[in-house]
Parts: sequence; C-alpha cells; structure tokens
Amino acid sequence: MKKDEIVEVKIKKSEINFVVWIIPVIALLIGGWMIYRYYAKLGPEVVIYFKNSGGLEPKQSFVKFRDVKVGVVERIEILKQKEGVAVYARMNKDVTPFLNEKARFWIVKPEIAIGKVRGLDALVSGSYIQMASEVGGKKKVEFQGLDEAPLDIVLQEGRNFWLKSSSSYTLTPGLPVYFKDLEVGSIKKVELDKSGEFVNIYIFVKKPYDSFINSSTKFWNIRGVDINLAANGINLNIGTLSQLLIGGVEFFTPVAKLREKIDLHHPLWLYPSKESALHKKLGVSQTDYRNFLLRFNKGIGYLQKGAPVKFRGFEIGSVKDIKASVKGGEIDSEVIASIDVAAFKKTSKEGIEPFEEAVKNGLKARLEQSNILTKTLFVNLVFDKKPGALHQIDTNLYLLPTLPVEQNSLIVQIQSLLTKLEKLPIERSINAFSNLLEKNSEPLRQTLLSLHRSSDAVTKLLDANETKALPKELHILLKDLQHTLKSYETLAKSYSNNSLFKKQLTKTLEDIDRASKALRKVLLKLDKKPNALIFGD
Repeated sequence: MKKDEIVEVKIKKSEINFVVWIIPVIALLIGGWMIYRYYAKLGPEVVIYFKNSGGLEPKQSFVKFRDVKVGVVERIEILKQKEGVAVYARMNKDVTPFLNEKARFWIVKPEIAIGKVRGLDALVSGSYIQMASEVGGKKKVEFQGLDEAPLDIVLQEGRNFWLKSSSSYTLTPGLPVYFKDLEVGSIKKVELDKSGEFVNIYIFVKKPYDSFINSSTKFWNIRGVDINLAANGINLNIGTLSQLLIGGVEFFTPVAKLREKIDLHHPLWLYPSKESALHKKLGVSQTDYRNFLLRFNKGIGYLQKGAPVKFRGFEIGSVKDIKASVKGGEIDSEVIASIDVAAFKKTSKEGIEPFEEAVKNGLKARLEQSNILTKTLFVNLVFDKKPGALHQIDTNLYLLPTLPVEQNSLIVQIQSLLTKLEKLPIERSINAFSNLLEKNSEPLRQTLLSLHRSSDAVTKLLDANETKALPKELHILLKDLQHTLKSYETLAKSYSNNSLFKKQLTKTLEDIDRASKALRKVLLKLDKKPNALIFGD
C-alpha cells in the first residue's frame, strides 16, 4: 500500500444492548408505581387549630384513629389573627369518609400523675393527635382541636358519670374509683362549674361495675384516714396503703335493683367523707343544694359559719355566710344558707317546686339554740300557721321567710318552771296549814273521842250473844261499820298537830322552796358564763 493511498472507512451501525437498560427501566417503573401508590393513598390535607403545639413535630408526629396511623403532621404555623397554632396534617385516603362535622381531634401527650401514667405510648413515640369520628355528616377539612379527650369517647366497655361537689378535694384526673375496695374506674375530668358554686367531677366506671350505680348510690372522697367522734367513742377508719397515699373516689349502693338508672346528664353528689355519705338523709332523690337568703333582726351573735340547717331532726344544709350591720340600735343580719331541696322531693326528676310548695304551706326558718353551755345556734326549718312565699333573687339564690328568734332552750324552760314555783305561796301555805291544825285541834280531839266510843260500842254489840243470833247479812254490815269507824279514827289521828304527816308535808314544802332558790342561782351563773360547769368559777 502506498503512503498516499487513502483507506476507505467502513461505517457499521452500532447494536443497542437492551439488557443494560432493563434494570433502570424496571427501577423507574417500580419507583413510579410507588409514587402513584403513595399519592393514591393520600387523602386531603386538613388543618386543626390548637391553643399550642403540645409537643407535636412536623414530619414526625402522627394522627391516630382507632390505634392506626392515618395521617402525618406536615407543618405547624403560628396564628396571627388569634392565639394558638394551626397544625396541617396529610390524611390517608381511607379515612376521608370520617373527615366530617362529627370528627374531633385532641393531642395525646405523656402525663405522669400520682398512681397513674397517662399517654404511655406517647412517652415512647412522642406526642400525637388522636382522632374520633364516625361516618356521616357534612364534609370538613378545618377543625377546632380539643384541649382534652371528650368524655363520651369510651375506649373500653363501661359508662361515664357526673359528680357534683362543694370542693375538688384535690382530686385530679387519673385517680382511681373504688367499689368494695376494688379499683373499677378512674377520674376523667375535674372542672369548676359555670356558676362557681360547685365542682364538676367526671368519672368512668368499667363494665360490669357500672350496673351497680343508680339513683341511690353514694360517692365520697377517700381521705386515707377518717376520724369520726361518735356517741360510742372515736371511730378511726384507715384505708389501704394505696388509698392512703393516692386517694380517689369510692361509692356504695344501698339498693342495687330498686332505684332508677342514671346517665351522664343526671349528677350525683360527692360527699367529703364516708361518714357524711352514709349519714341519714331525708328524701328519696340525690342531693340538690340551693342557696337561700335569710334575714334576722336579732339573736345571731352565736351563729357561726358552717352551722347546720335542720328540718325535724334531719340535717339538710349549712350556713355559708353571715353579714350583720347596726341600724337604729338594732342588728340586721343576712344569712346565706345552702339547703338540700331534694329533702322535699318525691322523685329525682323534680326541681325546687316541692320546696316552694312547702314554703307556701308555711315553711320558714328560725334560729334555735343547739347547746346550752356554748349557746351556739342553728337554723331550724319549721312550719308556721301563716303561709309564705319563695322569691328568687338570682340564678341560684332565693329569699326564704323567717320567724323571730324563739327562746326555747332548756335553760329558759327551767327558768320558766322556777318562776312558776316561786309564785306559789309555799311559806304562807305552811303557816296556814299549821294554823288550821292548831285551831281545829279541840274539834279533832272530840271527834277522835266520839269515833273511839262509837267503835267500842259496835265491838260490844258484835260480841253480844243476841247479835250473833241476827241474820248473817246484818252481822256482816255491823262488821263493815266497825272497820270504817276505825279507819276514820286512824285518819283523824294522822292529822293531829304533832303528827308525822304534818312534819313530812312541812319539810317537803320547805325543800321545794330551797331547791328553787338554789337552782335559780345556778341558772343565773350559767347565763353569765355558759362554760362554768366545765371550767368552774
């Protein structure tokens, strides 16, 4: 080949190796399928408004529904128009039918309380959003989050109940509910009533123990140690160690089958102790306390806050507040008392109408003395002949008619008796009786002599043989006459001037006079110093 000779280049078509592209194509198809499946499963994006984020983290926190993860938090924004945050969450497509007006959301975060740990799963995975809903209703994508789980959400079989109390007794959500020393539920929520008068406590009781709760059930706060001063001594009740350290609520149902069932809309009363819960109660329904204004113009100096309100021996309320002022030399006072109007109800569904009917029939309030030594007072509800009227002053405040203070204490009754005794002419009666005996001593002597002679004559007559021959009936009659004459003779002798009868009668009258004077001095001392019997002069 010559150097200048050009070699012709032969061009050949390159062969495509499809085997090399199989793997990338398959990977692309799989990736596309996964992307499709991902977006196919995605449901709508929802926004939930909370007061704060509650520990939620974007791309990490989940939305759970029936313990299944059905969404993820994508972002959290701070609201500019109002306080709070907006949590945006991408939901799964299969929960779309549940995103309606019935859906509710709240944040679950770990909480450690005495004797109870809530949100244990959140302790490991972090805070998450819990969802509750059901199919039906108008579709929604914006929701207002709740501060806590709603009471009607029951994750296990059982029922919720509503308790009312005058105090929270430091109860907190999560504390146990006991029945016969068995833990049968827990406290769900504790909040102040809108009226500010009571505390609402919501509890959950598991099945089958919820069936033992009805209108006769009594609830009380567990204090661990319950000391009660009774007539037979001091009663000391100590609960279990867990009850002593933790506390909680306990209940007892005296009539398990006879009373009507109740639900979350009918509150039950929570008593401060077991002793007060099981104390005798007037009425068939649950406790229903109302506030009443009582006006008195005198006699409240010994009335204290917390003094009982009674009706025919039953304690149905207490004094909550006392206000007094001086007007024109007189003391005008206003007493606020909390009274259980359920004492006058026949069924648990009635309101204040039965109590109002009792006021129309003359029911009124009166101050009475409960202790003769301390002079402490209490409010007693009594019926008066004159009818009254109940006036409503505020939402939960009524004006109850009152009666003047009645001095009906034991000391006053004794003083009245002694006054009557002092008015008796004892000394004059003794003198008159003595004069009577002295003036009539001679007639009495003559009478005694005549009676003695007559008796002897009858005796001789009975001893005579002629008398014995008389008919039997006449003989018996003469014996009766003899017995009667001797009886009159004995009686006449007993009324003589120096007889035992006169001496005993005179001594008795003198003792009565001395005792009345001595007792009068004691009563005067007690009136000035009521505790003189305990501490002396």
